Amino acid sequence: MQPIAESAPSSSVPARLLPVIERGDWVSRSAWACLFAVPLAVLITAAWLTPSPAGHGTHTQLGLPPCGFLVFTGYPCPGCGLTTAFAHMIRLQLGGAWGANPFGVPLFLATAACVPFAALGFVRGWSVVAALDRIHAEKLAVVLALISVLAWITRIATLWSAA
Repeated sequence: MQPIAESAPSSSVPARLLPVIERGDWVSRSAWACLFAVPLAVLITAAWLTPSPAGHGTHTQLGLPPCGFLVFTGYPCPGCGLTTAFAHMIRLQLGGAWGANPFGVPLFLATAACVPFAALGFVRGWSVVAALDRIHAEKLAVVLALISVLAWITRIATLWSAA
């Protein structure tokens, strides 16, 4: 198994960008720093929030408005309950997170996994593209998207059958 830094980058990357992103230089380190800081900020924010007993609406503690889709249609959007799920997951309350939005559980785990992965990439100077290619990040993104759609369809179907 060859090291991540030596892996071939994705063929979807324009050839003119390969020399820049293949090096473990400041561009890669800056990208790793962002991939570390953003998920960490999300986790810290989740820890600061109190999960809403309603299962959604925790984001309003940040000064954000209620979900427009929910207000307009009466049905939750795919993201309804994600902030609440994260607030539960950071407290290791799996049942509360699942009840708020089942998709929140794998999304939280993926977000949490980004922090040490990005720290390792930063310290070792890995190429971001090669590292993401190595872990098949595109496949993980597709799986997360499918879980999101399935969770939303299930939630809507449950609401329709209860009505």
